[in-house]
Amino acid sequence: MSNIGVDTTERLPSIVIPRRDHARLERLADDAVKERHPVGSFLMSEIRRAVVFETNQVPDGAVCLNEWVTYRVDGGRQSESKILVCPHDLRNGLVELSVLSPLGAALLGMSVGQRMKFFSIEGGLHSVIVESVLAPAGAPVLFPAKSCRSAGRASTSSPEPDDDGPQAA
Repeated sequence: MSNIGVDTTERLPSIVIPRRDHARLERLADDAVKERHPVGSFLMSEIRRAVVFETNQVPDGAVCLNEWVTYRVDGGRQSESKILVCPHDLRNGLVELSVLSPLGAALLGMSVGQRMKFFSIEGGLHSVIVESVLAPAGAPVLFPAKSCRSAGRASTSSPEPDDDGPQAA
């Protein structure tokens, strides 16, 4: 098994996960570990160290599933913006990033301004910094199924963690 994950020689940034995503992410990471996915253990360690917030109380600026994140890797000149998604929701790699990738797992739950080192699948050490969690100018209009900012804060009822949205009667 390769050394995928975080560089533990530095202090890890605090991370947050909305309650509505927590159970789904735990199942994803657990399945990935069982299947010996190279990022499964890293994702599980991130989920376990995260502070879980009620969905409507996630602090502004936190990287959440199904939302935009703008980040810069290794101090590059160009930042990238993508939507963090579960792997089975990945439809377009140009605008989406799987949470089951080393970069996606590193970004999960971080806040604007936070930086973290992580190892790529190839074993290279990289650093990522979160620059924004807003949709970039000119971004395609998307309607994610779950959003830690819009779904929980607009609703007065608290959906179940596994709620996939409205169901036909």
